[in-house]
Amino acid sequence: MMSVHPSAGEGAHRHTSPRRSPGDRLLVGRIAARTVIPLAVVGLGGAFLVDEGADPSAPARVPITAARIACPDPTLVQPGAHSPLLPGSARLDVVLGGALDGHVRVSPATSGGVPVPVQRGEGWLRLAPQERGGTGARTVSGRDASAAGLSAMVTVGGDGAGPALVGCTPPRARTWFAGPSTMAGRDPLIVLANLAGVPAQATVRVLTDGPVGPTQNITVAAGHAVVRRLAALAPEAAMTAVDVQVRTGRLLAWMVDRSSTGGPFTAPRLVPATAPPARRLVLGGLVVPPGPPVPDTVLVLAAPGRSATVRVSVLTPAGPHTPPGFAAVRVPAAGTISVPVPLPVGLASAVLVESVGSASGSASGAGSVPGSEIGPAAGAGEVGGLGLGEPVLAELGVASGWTGVRTWAGATRIEPSSGRQGLDGYGRGVGLTDPDGPAGGAGTAPDAVVTVPPVPAGAAGALVLTAPLGPVTSRVDGNPVRLEAGTVAVVSQRSRPPAGRLEATGGPLVATVIAGAMPSADGPPADGPPSASARLGRLPVLPRILSAVVPLRGAPRLLDAPSAVADPVLPYR
Repeated sequence: MMSVHPSAGEGAHRHTSPRRSPGDRLLVGRIAARTVIPLAVVGLGGAFLVDEGADPSAPARVPITAARIACPDPTLVQPGAHSPLLPGSARLDVVLGGALDGHVRVSPATSGGVPVPVQRGEGWLRLAPQERGGTGARTVSGRDASAAGLSAMVTVGGDGAGPALVGCTPPRARTWFAGPSTMAGRDPLIVLANLAGVPAQATVRVLTDGPVGPTQNITVAAGHAVVRRLAALAPEAAMTAVDVQVRTGRLLAWMVDRSSTGGPFTAPRLVPATAPPARRLVLGGLVVPPGPPVPDTVLVLAAPGRSATVRVSVLTPAGPHTPPGFAAVRVPAAGTISVPVPLPVGLASAVLVESVGSASGSASGAGSVPGSEIGPAAGAGEVGGLGLGEPVLAELGVASGWTGVRTWAGATRIEPSSGRQGLDGYGRGVGLTDPDGPAGGAGTAPDAVVTVPPVPAGAAGALVLTAPLGPVTSRVDGNPVRLEAGTVAVVSQRSRPPAGRLEATGGPLVATVIAGAMPSADGPPADGPPSASARLGRLPVLPRILSAVVPLRGAPRLLDAPSAVADPVLPYR
């Protein structure tokens, strides 16, 4: 039975979800066998202190006893405005690594927060709108049993064009976005939320399809947020790429793409942070709804450093293919381009971007069209080894099914950051990482929990699984789903709490949840393809309007801690 608790300090209502099965209990021992589940890990981004002469090759595995993650708060009211940045009611769902009772604390960045009870591993909190000058972020912290496997997600009801969803992550020193235009009719916003009790400073650099503007230095007061119009940093840009670097303090950066006209039914969209520049990226998976094709689906590419040439492949349930003209897409140095991508309508798909060489190298030789963005079709042998070119930034603007609105999907990096197998901070192989970290390592921590949230109330949604490089056997709540290399599958989500669990062997595997408006009763059927979900005994109901594409991350329950670190909680303080 669901419990309802009165608010504490924020005028919010806190609820907890029904019981889970005993099989979801917290993992106690370290499993010897390792599997590869290259989803993301929440909580491994802290700074570790190691004695200079310590050998980090064999860290101890100790339970995580403290964790803290940060969530964008779309209920923020911009100065001079009368409504939150995103319309609709907002809630925060919290999941622990086991079916345990306990509590976490949810707070504006600098306050002590309110305790949120967790029963059988789950709880939730209704978010009340923040006053003008609010923090722009909520932090979720847990200790002891409430720290292991901690994850959270914010859901906002929207204005009729589907809900907004965003996952909570540890704050980063550097955040990347790509995509939104600042041309007439669009007015994106960047939010910098200070998570600490002291002032913080960040530099913001914007790349466009035109000249590069100056880097902006922005100071954020303690416990506050700064909201900047992207058009003020890069006016009249057809597409943008944004690099936010934190210089001092702790900041959470997030972005909203919105219409400049304002008013109801304009479908503002959260722009998810994308992976840092990399040589191999996956965008999606997702399902393009069969709505109005305007605007079309576009891939925004940026080369923050030197010019690059990339190969763009489309992954579908039938396998991968490279559309004509997409084998050698040239990206200018310190600039951005957009490329229309022909994704199938009503079927699961994903986009694989692989850097194949410098645009000034062999890819721009004989047969290329001078000044064109897309070169001739060419194999990897003609333009250099796949994944050996210059790093690029990417984000996908998907035809949402709502006229004039794109829904943005960030990229997941699928490459080791050091040129070897996926590594953690001590050079040990890990298969689980954040979307902006290495993936597909020699092994992975089997203690990590990958939570599949239920479909938001009143919305449609599904789980999309992508195997970009090798075969994968995934298990959704214990039910196996087999994917061949280069394929994508749609799997139904639970329609109500508790959240589901995802496991996988092989890989790498990229998992996303999609959400949006329910199909109309008199519209065309929106049931997903029967391949994967039929084996689970049910078909997903796909959105009529796509409003969110959210990558799933794995939350660890055990911590690799070298013997030089006396207190394993240190990285999370």
